[in-house]
Amino acid sequence: MQFPRFVLALVCWAAAQTAASARVAVLLTDSKMDDKAAVAVTLLKRDAQNPAKPQYDRVVLVFTGASDRNKIASGMVDYLARAERRTPPVPKDWRDRTGWLQARTNVMVEEVPHERWYKNLKPEWSLDVATGPSLAASVAKAGGGGDPPLVDVFQIAPYEDKDVWEFIDALPNINIYHLFYGYNSRQGTASDKLSAEDRKALAQRQADFHATLQGRLKAKHAQARLIFTQNPISFSDPKAGSQELAWCRQYFPEEDITMALSDPFWTRLIEEANTYADAAVRLQNVPEDEDDFLRQVVGARLEDGPLRKQILAMLQSAAGSETFKKESSRSHDRVSNILVNEFTGTPSPTLELGDANHITAVLEYLDGEAAKSGGAAGKLLPAVCDKTEQNPTLPPKVDTGGPTAATEGWVLTGCDIKQTRADIERLFG
Repeated sequence: MQFPRFVLALVCWAAAQTAASARVAVLLTDSKMDDKAAVAVTLLKRDAQNPAKPQYDRVVLVFTGASDRNKIASGMVDYLARAERRTPPVPKDWRDRTGWLQARTNVMVEEVPHERWYKNLKPEWSLDVATGPSLAASVAKAGGGGDPPLVDVFQIAPYEDKDVWEFIDALPNINIYHLFYGYNSRQGTASDKLSAEDRKALAQRQADFHATLQGRLKAKHAQARLIFTQNPISFSDPKAGSQELAWCRQYFPEEDITMALSDPFWTRLIEEANTYADAAVRLQNVPEDEDDFLRQVVGARLEDGPLRKQILAMLQSAAGSETFKKESSRSHDRVSNILVNEFTGTPSPTLELGDANHITAVLEYLDGEAAKSGGAAGKLLPAVCDKTEQNPTLPPKVDTGGPTAATEGWVLTGCDIKQTRADIERLFG
């Protein structure tokens, strides 16, 4: 049987469109609770124009920001296996749709606190290193024989700048590069061992990473956009990074929630704040063993009692310290807007889900933009990257500029955390 030429042409066109429509998400990620949630969201996201198919044919995970990246990757595998077995589940095809790589080095230099969660894991494989060619090869596995895949990059963990430049040069068709900036902008650890000159150089390197990223993208990918997000500028609610424990239990395995509650983020901020609190309310007899103190803090977050009240009084005092605000503004902001609220009133603990919130907000914005519908997913404003910060422990600031100031990327602003939470609920179904 011979098909009419126009039918054959239509079939060929449809096949070409299918090949050209392959989309890939590359996540530069760690394996904390919010990274796990971000990976789940990316796997769950459906194509806005064709909800029968996933938005991303392939999701490539590149593990970074830790010393033993094989172990943190193994932690992610274990999470996805648990999440597949619960209701609502992550997609059961996650094994077929994910690629696994690791950064060349630990950009943070030292072992990071949450690696303790995975110290007893015995990874069954050693991840290949992500180079420009190896990452491009993993992206190419998205399939299709037509145009190269369209790639969205989400940086939700620190990554070495020179390796990012290599990825930009090697990857095909980058559409957006999303940087949840702040901690993820780090290009090293500003330890006390660094000289004043080295600290200044590190701060400059971090500022340059922000300021040159859009230009490097445009040099290789004419239509690519750098999208910055950060809690204070993208969400008006200062508590937008956290979700209530009861809500998290609806969507994430209990083992991962228990792990996330034992995050040294809390103890280290409490210990830092304690040095700025008035002597009368300063915590005394803090255990030298960090695990012991962590257990005490988790208990104080979950149950009312004397220690909870003592911690709250200390935090309120530290939040009022102008010295704390001046010397460590990022920590002061977290103590004032997150920790004080966490220990106020009846225990209602929260978990950090910032990475998932920010990726979801970006995805929903892009859907609205494509549909020309706008909506509650915010709007993009031109980014202006601050290059004057000389303290490497503080993230370089990104502000919004005028209509002609888009050479350094864009900032997603005006997002509604309630809408973002509803979007995550919808993705889980």
